[in-house]
Amino acid sequence: MARPAPPVPAPAPAPSAAKVASAPAAITPWMADAGGVIAFGELHQTRATAKVRSSIARFTDEILPVVAPYASHLIVETWITRGECGEAEEHVTKEVARTTERPVETESEIMKLLRRAKEMGVAPHVLDVGCDEYKVLAGQGGTAGAVDYDKLLTITNQHLERAIGQGLLLARAPGRPLVVVYGGALHNDLFPDPTLAKYTFGRHVHAATRGAYREIDLYVPEMVDATPALKTEPWYKAWQRAGAGASDVLIARNPRSSIVVFRRGRAQ
Repeated sequence: MARPAPPVPAPAPAPSAAKVASAPAAITPWMADAGGVIAFGELHQTRATAKVRSSIARFTDEILPVVAPYASHLIVETWITRGECGEAEEHVTKEVARTTERPVETESEIMKLLRRAKEMGVAPHVLDVGCDEYKVLAGQGGTAGAVDYDKLLTITNQHLERAIGQGLLLARAPGRPLVVVYGGALHNDLFPDPTLAKYTFGRHVHAATRGAYREIDLYVPEMVDATPALKTEPWYKAWQRAGAGASDVLIARNPRSSIVVFRRGRAQ
């Protein structure tokens, strides 16, 4: 009989926050028992914060070199459009870019992450959205309607969870047991808002790996400032007490769930 997964450790009543020398310094201690899955989550860049160095750029340059020696696979929350799914694919791609206000630089940053991972010996993987799914996302309005974002989040989460499962089944090099995920700071949640839980894989992957799952969110202070909902989060006051961007800060929500908030003021 398979050993059951341990329960998800309860969140701390009051998250702790501590200044750290750097984001890599915050991540390095966890590599001592690296294994299973680490899922990094970001606040997605928008045009309003395009002049600020993004989470994905900092991850690629600062954190990937720390994690890569222990990882065999990297799954990135993106899909490459192939132009094979007609007007539905074109419409969904344009509409998502418009409504999320995604800067044009984001695509090149994603490609840089995929390239750097491969150079470091980590196999990169992206999501593969099918033509039928593009039609579902386009909704009843077809190429004239708004994208169905409930379905977009659902499909994205399904693809991520499937890719993680496949990554765990693929061969992993000796000494490189990790499957690393990089995406938005929603799908990886271990403690999701009940109204958003259906869009998350954190608890499922925790169970599938028998507890060998870690959630690490990577936040840029200027993006925290621009997201009012985050100011009601339990960790926000702890971050304020720790300097609110004067230095890199590590926030512990529980032993398997943490946030790294970068120091403020790093322009592109």
